[in-house]
Amino acid sequence: MRAVRRAFIVRAMRTVSDPPASGAQRKTADTVVSGHELVKSYGVGDAIVEALRGVTIDFPRGSFTAIMGPSGSGKSTLMNVLAGLDRPSDGWVEIDGARLDRMSDHELTLLRRRAIGFVFQSYNLLPVLSAEDNIALPVRLAAGRVDRAWMQTLIETVRLGDRVRHVPAELSGGEQQRVAVARALVTHPAVVFADEPTGNLDSASGREVLALLRRAVDEFGQTIVMVTHDAAAAAVADRVLFLADGSIVDCDERPSVGEILDRVKALQR
Repeated sequence: MRAVRRAFIVRAMRTVSDPPASGAQRKTADTVVSGHELVKSYGVGDAIVEALRGVTIDFPRGSFTAIMGPSGSGKSTLMNVLAGLDRPSDGWVEIDGARLDRMSDHELTLLRRRAIGFVFQSYNLLPVLSAEDNIALPVRLAAGRVDRAWMQTLIETVRLGDRVRHVPAELSGGEQQRVAVARALVTHPAVVFADEPTGNLDSASGREVLALLRRAVDEFGQTIVMVTHDAAAAAVADRVLFLADGSIVDCDERPSVGEILDRVKALQR
């Protein structure tokens, strides 16, 4: 059984690292997501607000990046632009070899189904579907065939056990978020974007979800970009980006919780 499980994990890692079918060239072989001179403005004239001010950033394959900053710093805007949920006012984003600014809305939708996984604070599970059907939903929306072996690996990884037949209302908050993480991984996406994934959870459930995200990086070779206000959550990541006034002002590799708290306090002054 362990040998079979290992084979599935290796296959998942190969799938994530395969080049895009289009043959498009990436900036580097190890870059999954790139943002180049990203600007996002709202309003006009004297009322204009610049949520992003020329942000350039790359996210390496198999990495876990946390984005932090004071309220209004632009962290959620940056994630939405990087994920193709919002278009920048200027600059461009590349995901898995595809330039988002050159894609139609329909093409963006197809890219999100193929190459992007999402984990939100509010879980976003369909209430009438079982946990198992919620996990399989992205594959079925794309008219694909569910890989039952990979599904079983995910169900075991997120420790759902006999809860897979339960609907969301019958699950705890931590269980629902674990379902959401499995759903984000089911298509072997190039990148998973997580927006405050522990925001609605108690401490114990939050630690479980963070451990699951960490495991997805370490064992499955997944790339994860996470927005959070929680220093303990950010400390699980490989690096932490700090935003202020729409710009990246610092980037720390494996900072401690104390170092993160000190940096955030300094930005709030």
